[in-house]
Amino acid sequence: MEIDIANIISAAGTLLAAYFAYNQYTKNKLTDLKVEYFKKEEERRSYHRSENSAKVFGELWRVLYETKADRVYIVQPHPLGHIAFLSVQFEVKRKGIAGMRENIQSLPMSEVAVFAENLAKNLFMFYSDIDNQVKDKVAKSLLSTNGCNSVAIKRLNSSQDWVGNIFCEFTDETDLNEDELHKVLHEAAVNIQYILPEFKENKIE
Repeated sequence: MEIDIANIISAAGTLLAAYFAYNQYTKNKLTDLKVEYFKKEEERRSYHRSENSAKVFGELWRVLYETKADRVYIVQPHPLGHIAFLSVQFEVKRKGIAGMRENIQSLPMSEVAVFAENLAKNLFMFYSDIDNQVKDKVAKSLLSTNGCNSVAIKRLNSSQDWVGNIFCEFTDETDLNEDELHKVLHEAAVNIQYILPEFKENKIE
């Protein structure tokens, strides 16, 4: 029986082509599935971040209302894991009050080293007189030139890590005492610290 080498080679080539075509098709489908999965996962994460951001703003508005403060915002250290800067991305304020968000963006911690150390170390601080109690000159200037007369500050933690501080500021004297401010800010901190979205440069327009 004669063997037609040409036909065998042709058939083998057809089989190989079919195998590679099927293999490529399978890889393409897997890639499509992975892309679709990552797309849906990113959409889910984006929605989750938006939901968390809304909750954070809600807590800040509650603090503003309950304390009758003029401005409430969160200062966040970043980048996490190798923190070197301080920035504000969450802030609420009363009508007519200037914001701090524009003034504290990627502020090098080295420029407010003493104040930044206090933010990281202390669970709660209350400065009833900015000019006489805040020792860091840059921090004092930032606060006083933007109308801050007194401020209560509560540290935010995720596990044991410092992730930020809630600032509750008053342009005039407050009727609340330190213990009352601590109570309101502590409740807000508990509700915020585990859902606070990480600060990212591109979040600021």
